[in-house]
Amino acid sequence: MSLRTRYEIREDVSTTCRETQIDTNIEDWINVTLQEINDPAWAYGQIGLRGYNHLWSFNRRKHTFSTTATIEEYSLPRDVDKIGLIRQTTTPAKLLYVPDEIFYEFIPDPTATGSPKCYRIWSIEGLSTSLAEDDTIDVVSSSASDSTSFTVTVSGYDTNGTKVSEEYTLNGTSTVSGATTFDARKPIRVSKSGDTTGSITVTENSAGATLVVLGPEERSPRFKVVGLYPIPSSSITIYLEYFTRIKMLANDADTSDLDEKWMWVVRLGTMAKVYQYQGKESLYNSTQGSYAAGVRSMVKADIQIPDYIPVLRSQMYSLGRSGVVTYSDLGLGSYGLSY
Repeated sequence: MSLRTRYEIREDVSTTCRETQIDTNIEDWINVTLQEINDPAWAYGQIGLRGYNHLWSFNRRKHTFSTTATIEEYSLPRDVDKIGLIRQTTTPAKLLYVPDEIFYEFIPDPTATGSPKCYRIWSIEGLSTSLAEDDTIDVVSSSASDSTSFTVTVSGYDTNGTKVSEEYTLNGTSTVSGATTFDARKPIRVSKSGDTTGSITVTENSAGATLVVLGPEERSPRFKVVGLYPIPSSSITIYLEYFTRIKMLANDADTSDLDEKWMWVVRLGTMAKVYQYQGKESLYNSTQGSYAAGVRSMVKADIQIPDYIPVLRSQMYSLGRSGVVTYSDLGLGSYGLSY
């Protein structure tokens, strides 16, 4: 039997485990298994290598955007899970990630402008574009089918600093206007009650600017925000390499990001959760062990050179010298990576 779609995995697990009354649970456990595979460090804890993780090559993506003079913060694409590297291509240079603690120790008042040399990860935002000013918010669907059975919730702070949430009942392709004036300086989150037929567009009332678009299967999008330093003084092209998360399966016909040859690992992970639910401890332990071993096999196969063991080693190692990595060219002094 093929194991590509959610339906095929569910039916196979249901038959194998002789559990035919919990299809919804099995569907949830399929997605839990996929998210466990996305962050496989747990599989190494079983063999004493705690903390090891892996970035899957099939989740690697790239993106470019342009800076704007005097603007420090930039929202990244919604599918960014982990940042691989950031570089600017106008005068090609890789940007160095600097933790906030180190950054503010050496530059307590960062106002310099120029060509960016480093970046910091600021926050996770709920909007792809921030409010330009304190304003009310409107929502609308691209489909007439999205009517009163669906709601959208906007959460944030009003102009008095009070945390508030406003619920919008959809009216198809007719715009629904809100009554709450949200503080543009505070974080805002948008969520919807279920999968819709169309995409939901959230806009700023006064300017009409699009703040975020929720796809039919999205509940509440998130956007990583990075700060560039020195603050860009002109338009510079920024190149980003990043890793997404393994997508969840929402419908019976949905297929996973994983190659078909690894679907047996998803099957084992889902079966282990069914056995745990059934209270079959012996079957759970043996299946969970095989599942973890399968995940480790996936990681090894995903490394381009199968026998390669990635180790952080200094270029000075062979000379028997030691020192520290420095951020001196950024004005940040020496900072603690010994070699």
